[in-house]
Amino acid sequence: MTKMPDLDELVKLLDQVEQEQQGLRGKHAHLMRSIVHKAGGVNQAAELLGLDPKTVRARQRAAGLALVLYRGSNTAKVDLDGRVYGETGLDEASEAQREADRKWFNLARTNEGLLHLVVYVADGRLVRARDVEGKWEWNEDGKAALPVGPPLTSAELAQKYPTFPFAIGHELPMVRGKIREYVTL
Repeated sequence: MTKMPDLDELVKLLDQVEQEQQGLRGKHAHLMRSIVHKAGGVNQAAELLGLDPKTVRARQRAAGLALVLYRGSNTAKVDLDGRVYGETGLDEASEAQREADRKWFNLARTNEGLLHLVVYVADGRLVRARDVEGKWEWNEDGKAALPVGPPLTSAELAQKYPTFPFAIGHELPMVRGKIREYVTL
């Protein structure tokens, strides 16, 4: 008779399977992006694969997303609790800037496993990028606080996210009314 694994063993097995699944999702998304590129676009790839273009786009994103946040630095923004958000005017590695960079965002819970990177654009220029590592916090309003790491250098950004199409210092003009967008990694 075989012994039933204990709870700790089951949790470890689940973690292992989830890591394997993430690896396969990454490979799948990479192949889908390659097919889209070689086919000449999403619509052409969808036709070739017999899929809806929306399905092709969703499968391209399966490996992970970067959240691009657009900000202006000309006005100080303070919430009701006195916490500064947006650009603080302090060093980008400061705790105050990290707190401003990490919370509170109205994001879909379904993106929690997919969001790996947040990049910050101030006055039309990419000024900072941070890894998202760990468990998200949620407040009573359903907004997320992201577990962001220290600012990445340009070299770290390029090494960790070679398919991310922008670098620190690149110009990314803000489109009026757009405060954020997702980019596939």
